[in-house]
Amino acid sequence: LIPAFFHECECKHLGTLSQTGTKIQEKEIECLKKNIDEYLNNVLKRARKELPDPMRLPPRSAVVDLKDGVMWGLSSLEKMGKAVVSCDGANVTIHVKLTVDELKGRYTWIKENRRKTREGYVTFICNDFAADVIIIIRKQNSEITHPHLERLEIKKFRDVKVEMTGLGLLSWALGEITTRLSGIFQRTIASAVQDPLIEAIQRQMREINITSELYNNC
Repeated sequence: LIPAFFHECECKHLGTLSQTGTKIQEKEIECLKKNIDEYLNNVLKRARKELPDPMRLPPRSAVVDLKDGVMWGLSSLEKMGKAVVSCDGANVTIHVKLTVDELKGRYTWIKENRRKTREGYVTFICNDFAADVIIIIRKQNSEITHPHLERLEIKKFRDVKVEMTGLGLLSWALGEITTRLSGIFQRTIASAVQDPLIEAIQRQMREINITSELYNNC
């Protein structure tokens, strides 16, 4: 099916695609789309085993100094909805959204002043995380290449709940501190998870034979 998908791929009307002169039926196109979702599910299933969970987070310095950061939740990575398939010339583009059940983490915070050094824990939980992924499959010299992860962008990391311990007399500033830390966590985690996600997904797409995967159940 996948060679046919590339053959004179205009995508204005998928039903007109041909394989060695024979028109592909709409039923086969739907099968192709279904199997692309199955292929991606297989990729993510294997990629989850590679993702660090828990994952170390880099130290940060803001309202307070943050160290010993750790985060849990990447092992629940999954596809959100169905993949959207389109094509342009000899390229097939797959657009898919990813999400996780929950991301939660913890830092040790430190605040030094002239008289005393305070420290405690700051924890966070996020239940609204989503990433957009663009995957390209190209045909070069009549050969189908392995899918390439063209882009992975963190689109949502919102509604982060932050709690702190050890503030003591600084409790009056809790609201301001947690609000500022929430924004820091969003930027830090988005940056920290992007590369491991890209590497794990790209590696599995190289290892899984997409042609045989797309023939399943057809």
